[in-house]
Amino acid sequence: MDLTSTGAAVVAEDAVPAAAGHEVVLADGSVRSLAGLSRDELLTLQWDQERAFARKILAAPKGSSIRARVTQQAYDTVTQIFAAVKGNQSGPLVMGLHPRNERLVLDLLAKQRKRGLDARFFEIGFGSGMLLKGVRDAGFPFAGLEVSAVMRQQAIEVLGPEHRSQLHLGDFLHLEVLVSDGPWSLVYWNDVFEHVPPDEIGDWLARIYRMLSPGGQLVTITPNWHMRPSDVTGVLCPPRTEAAGLHLREYTLREVGSMLRRAGFERVATPLAISRPRALLCGRGLFGLKRFLEPALEWLPFRPARLVCRGLGLSCTIATKRR
Repeated sequence: MDLTSTGAAVVAEDAVPAAAGHEVVLADGSVRSLAGLSRDELLTLQWDQERAFARKILAAPKGSSIRARVTQQAYDTVTQIFAAVKGNQSGPLVMGLHPRNERLVLDLLAKQRKRGLDARFFEIGFGSGMLLKGVRDAGFPFAGLEVSAVMRQQAIEVLGPEHRSQLHLGDFLHLEVLVSDGPWSLVYWNDVFEHVPPDEIGDWLARIYRMLSPGGQLVTITPNWHMRPSDVTGVLCPPRTEAAGLHLREYTLREVGSMLRRAGFERVATPLAISRPRALLCGRGLFGLKRFLEPALEWLPFRPARLVCRGLGLSCTIATKRR
């Protein structure tokens, strides 16, 4: 998500905040030490800061340097608080990456290669770089973008400094290298879609479409709205409360599918089903039927609705660009 020139603040590629240890910069500009805070105190701090940063991001003008700076600071700060909550301040922080997602990515890349595509992988929001490591180890060319300098530094440590130039830091909408280094056959983002300001999501999808080669695919994993809230809001508020933290908007499958089609994607599918070990792919995965029946999830109790969303892959789409 964020930062560089052309309407966004310029950030040095190797910049890592001085507060990357036990101190964080809060939304009001003050510095807070995380040392000695209990888990409950850390969760309260995360809740307060996610809401404060979300308000500042949404209030800033679209494409402005103010929004860019606030967004980068938000994710540098919140990822450090989250790491402290998890008791994981030493070593890479892994967020939202399940082994089945790595298997899905590697399966798609292998199938693309068999079809004659130049299989090349790009991840938006690569975090500590664990998925990129799996792609690299499988022998596929890769690169990625991260908004947080703290997380990018972790990815450099995971992948090695020789891959520094492939690990971009900055504003997705303005870094020209993301397009000039393409085309990419597979773009992947997990738990990023819902963090993008709603007034920018169409621009993000349009840019991803331009990055992809003909026949290329976009894998989107984003928490389905019927599972709400899926951010820190769920720690302190009851089910079916609207997300108020850095999930700036959570979407239904129907909404995600419509936006992908408007961006120009010829075909949108979901996994047919998702089990713990893998995502089962078959045709379009009953995408149309799932979209039609999705509103009925609100009639179900929350836990069964959540299980249906997960088991039927309503939080995952695979969109294909026309050849």
